[in-house]
Amino acid sequence: MLSSLPGSMIDFDQAIEEGKLTLVGEFEGQTEVNEYALVILAMNLDCWLSMEAEGPRFLLYAEPAFKVAIVEEFRLYEEEQMQPSQRVSETPLHQSGVELLLLWTVLLMVAFMAQTESMVAKYCNSSEGVFGSGEWHRCFTALFLHADVGHLLGNVLIGGIFCVFVARTFGPVRGWISILASGTLGNLMTSWLHFPEGFKSLGASTATFGALGLLVGGSALLAYRSRSARKIGGFALPFIAGAILLGWFGSGGGDAASKVDVLAHVMGFCAGALIGLVLARNPPASKYGGRVSA
Repeated sequence: MLSSLPGSMIDFDQAIEEGKLTLVGEFEGQTEVNEYALVILAMNLDCWLSMEAEGPRFLLYAEPAFKVAIVEEFRLYEEEQMQPSQRVSETPLHQSGVELLLLWTVLLMVAFMAQTESMVAKYCNSSEGVFGSGEWHRCFTALFLHADVGHLLGNVLIGGIFCVFVARTFGPVRGWISILASGTLGNLMTSWLHFPEGFKSLGASTATFGALGLLVGGSALLAYRSRSARKIGGFALPFIAGAILLGWFGSGGGDAASKVDVLAHVMGFCAGALIGLVLARNPPASKYGGRVSA
């Protein structure tokens, strides 16, 4: 049985086969599906309802171009309906990325206590080593080396905040892989921009600002895809906010004598933003129609 809510009447089965409609939610009760249909209608979008005899089960369909925005709106709607006590327990510890953050912190501390001058010389990021000698591993291993205790603690504390938000947004495993990837790519771009001069750097801050870039890139794409925010401002606002945070935490206080590698921070941020844009096109699996596709 098919009910159109509201919109032009179409050949339902043919529209699904041709990819003109896509599943955005499966529900067990009429009241529940009506609630989520109203969420879609409030976005000024059309939706279609199909009821299967087995169950019964109610299927909600919409145009594929708006699926990502609809699923995000469903998530926000659910959060609004939750009681405060429910929100606290919404994300279990093992799904929040906190465990991986603790593991990351331990690895950084162990690496710092074990590092020697020869290790730093062999594994730090180096433009000559990477592009002159093909030692590509330096872009990754440099993330685990730090100049002093203050350098290490700064990256753990500031980076921890950004990294947990990334894990909660994109999923813990995918989020942390993306953080390390953005840090590695940021180091690679920094070395390339400095080559052939003798440039060296170390520290997890490239990954820290890569995490910030991931959040900004993902937020920007969601803002752009939202039917109510299809304006340049809606797309640019996350980048503006990210640039402010980058300037606040990653500029080294504007001290010309500072050893803060501002270029690495910027490159990590840019790499993260690019990866975030890609990840936001394919969010983690959701109960509303399974995995969301762009």
